[in-house]
Amino acid sequence: MKIARRAEGGQALVEFALVLPVLLLVILGILDLARAVSQENTLAFAAREGTRYAIVHGSNGSPAISCPSPGPGASSCANAAVTDVVTRNAIGVPNITVILGYPDGKNDRNSRVSVDATAPFVPLPSQYLLNGALTVTLRGGSMLVIQR
Repeated sequence: MKIARRAEGGQALVEFALVLPVLLLVILGILDLARAVSQENTLAFAAREGTRYAIVHGSNGSPAISCPSPGPGASSCANAAVTDVVTRNAIGVPNITVILGYPDGKNDRNSRVSVDATAPFVPLPSQYLLNGALTVTLRGGSMLVIQR
């Protein structure tokens, strides 16, 4: 009887050693997915705040949002004030790129403004095992109409 119990204990130890890495990988994958979804929601919120700032401070606002020649040829630009609003609202998301766009080609009342915020996301296994070789780009965007 003692020999059978000892053999079963060894079998359980081997099974545990085989299942543990797969179980840890699944748990870390779920946590990483939750972290990515959280950062993408934060980017969407920050882009919405940046768009709200841009519509309130349109070409007639105080201070006015300016974009170098937002005509049909150049319908997007980088604006320091909008970028500052987006980065202040994107708490916990590093390396954000913000693009301010005018789909209608003008910065006047009743014209649309879009703000796209992107940031790189490195999953934890890639960061620690592959030296950051795998990177996913997260995006949050918003489009509203200039009110002033």
